[in-house]
Amino acid sequence: MDRHYLKQQLMDFFNQYQPGINWRLLTLSFEVHSLHQGECLVHQGDYSSKVFFLNKGLLRYYSLSDSGKEYTQTLAKAPRMVGSTRAMVSEQPSLFSIEALEPCLAISFSWKLFYQQMSQDLAFMQAYAKFMESIFINKEMKEHRMASHSATQRYLDFCCDFPELQQSLPQQQIASYIGITPVALSRIRAKLKQSMTSD
Repeated sequence: MDRHYLKQQLMDFFNQYQPGINWRLLTLSFEVHSLHQGECLVHQGDYSSKVFFLNKGLLRYYSLSDSGKEYTQTLAKAPRMVGSTRAMVSEQPSLFSIEALEPCLAISFSWKLFYQQMSQDLAFMQAYAKFMESIFINKEMKEHRMASHSATQRYLDFCCDFPELQQSLPQQQIASYIGITPVALSRIRAKLKQSMTSD
């Protein structure tokens, strides 16, 4: 595994948000995580003090209710930062699991040490802030869709955002991501298929 290349991917990721970062200040060592499909980077209830950078692959954030109902909160494509902010910042258990939907490769740093070194460089802090802004914007957009779009439109939004997952992701996971039951999703797919064949 080329560790220099993995770190370069992290640097390239932040450089797109803010040029001029002094990468010589980031001297931390990191762990490499290779995940098979179905393995978790973080489990719900874990105390995880690490921040992760996803170099390759696709992850699913999901939580389980007390009754065992599964809710898919978000899907994360490489390259991007991932992890449980609650767990790494507040030292409290993660409220969700982070599962690999395909073979994934990630690196991790101690959040406290990563933040200490990041805070030494204004450009790095600005890049991280801009990344977090993008996360909040995407979260607002998803919440808006959940509140204002029909179930059919939310499914079409999903197909537009993740066209490669329409057939590969289990129906239950797609349904939980867009806030409906698998039965309702089956009906939506059937109606869409019927409308396409009748055109």
